[in-house]
Amino acid sequence: MLSTEDNALLTKVGRGTPVGNLYRRFWHPVVTAARLPEPDGAPLRVRILGENLILFRDTAGQVGALEALCPHRRTQLFWGRNEEGGLRCAYHGWKFDVSGQCVDMPTEPAESTYKDRLRTIGYPVVERGGFVWVYMGPRDKQPPLPGYEWMDLPADRRLSSSFLQESNYLQALEGDVDTAHVSYLHRFLDPETAPQPPQMVEGYRHFVIQDTAPRLSVKQTDYGFLYGGRRTLADGNYYWRITQWLAPAATQLPSAGQFGTAKINVPIDDENTMSFGVYYNPSRALRKGEWYEPSVSTEAYRLSTGHLIDHPRGMTNLDNDYLIDREAEKNKFVGVKGGTGAEDRAVTESMGAIMDRSAEHLGVSDIAIVAMRRALLRMARDLENGIEPTLPARAELFNTRGLDVISEHADFQRLLEEQADALLADQGMSPTAP
Repeated sequence: MLSTEDNALLTKVGRGTPVGNLYRRFWHPVVTAARLPEPDGAPLRVRILGENLILFRDTAGQVGALEALCPHRRTQLFWGRNEEGGLRCAYHGWKFDVSGQCVDMPTEPAESTYKDRLRTIGYPVVERGGFVWVYMGPRDKQPPLPGYEWMDLPADRRLSSSFLQESNYLQALEGDVDTAHVSYLHRFLDPETAPQPPQMVEGYRHFVIQDTAPRLSVKQTDYGFLYGGRRTLADGNYYWRITQWLAPAATQLPSAGQFGTAKINVPIDDENTMSFGVYYNPSRALRKGEWYEPSVSTEAYRLSTGHLIDHPRGMTNLDNDYLIDREAEKNKFVGVKGGTGAEDRAVTESMGAIMDRSAEHLGVSDIAIVAMRRALLRMARDLENGIEPTLPARAELFNTRGLDVISEHADFQRLLEEQADALLADQGMSPTAP
C-alpha cells in the first residue's frame, strides 16, 4: 500500500504539482484528429492536466491549442468564430492565431500596435498517428514527439480511439499493468463460447483459466519497464503475456503476430482521464473482423478501418451500473456489458474518483503496479530536485510492442532473448529489477 502522502503526490496533476510537472515534460494526445475534421470548423473544448483549452483548425489546416479564456475580458473563446486564419472572440472580436498571437483588435484604434504585443497562452501542437498532440511544458525543454511504432503508419493500418475514464489516471494505468485480473474480470466460464480476440494467441481464453495465478517478472528499462506474466499450461509449455510501460502514461499491451495494441492514459484533471487507444498492424491494412466488437454500443466500437472510434462517455457507465446482466453471469464471470473496456472501467471507476491506496492490501501479483508507483514517485521527486527526466528526448525508446506468446521457456530473460525482434524493445534495458 501507499502512504496517504505518497498517494496524494501521485494523484494530483495540476500545474505546479510534482506529477503534473512531470507530465508536462512529455507530449500527450488530447483528442482524436477526426474530432477537428475541417478547416475553419467549430472550436472544441478540452481539458488536460487541470487546464481548460480550446482547439481549432485554422484556414490552412493547422491546429491551435489556446487557453480557454480570452486574455481581454476573460470570456470563453469557445463562443468565438473560427475564420480567416484565426479564432475571433465573440465578445469584442479580438482574434488569435494558432500560436496564441493576437492578429486583430477591431475595437482598438487603427494605428494601435497593441495587438502586436499581446499573446494568449498557446501550446505547441502536432497532428500525428490519428491524434492531436499537445506539449504543455517549458519551451526550452520541448522534446521530439515519441517514436511509437504506430505513429507514422498509413491510416488503413491503424485504428485510433478515445474514451472517458471517470477516475484518476493512476487507476487506469494500474489496470493496464495488471495481468492477473484477466483470469477473472474478463473470464468466460465456458471458454468455448468466448470470442477469440484477433490480437491474442489462439486458445487465449482457455489459457487464462488453466492457470489463474500468473508468476510475474519485471525488468526495468530506460523507458520504464516491461513485465511478463507466466501461466503454466497443461502440456508443459508456458503462456506469457508481456506488457510494456512507457513512462509516464503509456502501455503497449499483450498482442500476437503482427498486431500491436497501445494505450495512453492522459489526465483530464485529478478525477478524470482520457484514454487513447491504438490497434494496428505495421505490415498491412486492417481487415473487417480483426477487431473484437462487444455486444452493446456497436456504433461506438465498430471497425471503420483507419477512422475514428470515439465515444467520450460509453453507453455503459457508472450511472446505469454498466447495464450489468446477472443472467449472463451463468456463462460470464462478470455480467457487465460493453466488452473488456467497459469491464475495466467498471472496476476502476467504482473505486471512487481517487482511490485511497493506504487502505489496500497487495499480493505478489501486484509487483508491476508497485514498480510503476515507485518509478513515478522517483521521477516526480527527481524533477522537484532539479533533475530532468531523460526519456522525453529519447524518442526512439518508445518504439516497443507488447507480446502474447506460448513458449517452452520458463525463464523471463531467455524468453526476452528469444522474442527480442517481436518486442522491439531490446534497446535500453537495465539488468536490475525494482
